[in-house]
Amino acid sequence: MFKPKLIIGFLVVILLVGVAAYSLFILGVEEKTKAVHGHSVKDTEIEAVAEAVSMIKRGVSDPDYVLLFSTAGYDSETVLKEVNRLLPHTKIYGSTSMLSVITKDGWHEGAKGSLGMMAISSPKITFGVGGANIDDYTSAKEAGSAAIQNAIKNAEKEGSYPQLVLMTSAPGNEEKIIEGIEDVIGWGIPIIGGSSGDNDLTGQWKQFVNHKVYSNGVSLTAVFTDLKIGYAYEAGYERSEAQGTITKAEGRVINEIDNKPAAEIYNEWCDGCVAEKLETGGPILSESTFWPLAKMIDTVTGIYYLSIHPLSIDAGDKSLTVFANVMEGDKILLMRGGWQLLLDRAKQTPQKALLSEEIVIGEPIFGIYTYCAGTMLGIPPEERVKIPSLVSEAIGKDVPFIGTFTFGEQGPLGLVNHHGNLINSMIVFSE
Repeated sequence: MFKPKLIIGFLVVILLVGVAAYSLFILGVEEKTKAVHGHSVKDTEIEAVAEAVSMIKRGVSDPDYVLLFSTAGYDSETVLKEVNRLLPHTKIYGSTSMLSVITKDGWHEGAKGSLGMMAISSPKITFGVGGANIDDYTSAKEAGSAAIQNAIKNAEKEGSYPQLVLMTSAPGNEEKIIEGIEDVIGWGIPIIGGSSGDNDLTGQWKQFVNHKVYSNGVSLTAVFTDLKIGYAYEAGYERSEAQGTITKAEGRVINEIDNKPAAEIYNEWCDGCVAEKLETGGPILSESTFWPLAKMIDTVTGIYYLSIHPLSIDAGDKSLTVFANVMEGDKILLMRGGWQLLLDRAKQTPQKALLSEEIVIGEPIFGIYTYCAGTMLGIPPEERVKIPSLVSEAIGKDVPFIGTFTFGEQGPLGLVNHHGNLINSMIVFSE
């Protein structure tokens, strides 16, 4: 004989179990971090954005945050306006890249331009974006302070400190911008990224943050998360025996090394690689790509070598202009390398990023790759297209990532953030 109370009790238990299971399912979905990339080389900005966003929306319909890298062939104002139209609730950070952008799908270089996007939706990451136009402030340092304050406010994390800061800026004031950021968040938080590039060093670079496009600005993302963040920042050149001390310098000009004209010393060290330019003066970017200088940085955690790219020679005083700040008393040495060495680091540096947090290949949720445009140009065109596949080999073939080619790179050596040149960096996020 059926007992109504027993049946009702049984049904209640089933209902409660079902509700609990459903709740666990929903919570599981909500706790999952999703990252999806998109890209395009379409001939018009509107078509390119539409294609990239359609790829993103297959995996994340309404992302919290998007990294956006595009080449200078596209009009940045049009690109950003269209991204905001199609993703109205999404925070946006990014900049222009030289010649190409890269993703897990490969090398993207179009006849007019190319763009790549990484969209992220996560209850475990809070992103705050902020920017500043350097021309609106009395110094780049002040602009850096303003930008990070804007980013923290955008994240609604006033009074808190991020675990990571992503940085892109116009080339020229990176060290001062880093100082300004650290005035706000203190010392020891990694600041990683690259200076925006264009295709021909004519100043067409741009920086993006939400609805704003800067030509001489800084764009930042403050990242707050409990996820693992692995990273590596390195040049990947070999060290030579040639070294000395900067005895006269100002800003980004080395006048003398060991009390002798800097360009003459550099030419001796690199076996005459810039002999012709000693007489005529002028740019030496291509000649110096395989012969960079490096500042020797002695810290409590060891000696690090920060590579700097010689830019040009002044035929009058034989001074050497470089792409990073130098000071009298800096110890420097000559680095060396060939295109194969520079290509190989596209695999080795991501591997080191995984090792930094003991992350297993295939485990990262997504990655962000920065590669110096100068070293990219030193690699033959038919070989440089292998960069994205090397990154994927290192972090996992199914792991989405986005990459950009930059005119200067920021990152930590030991516990101290620096601006250097001819460097690549990798960031990976993992449970």
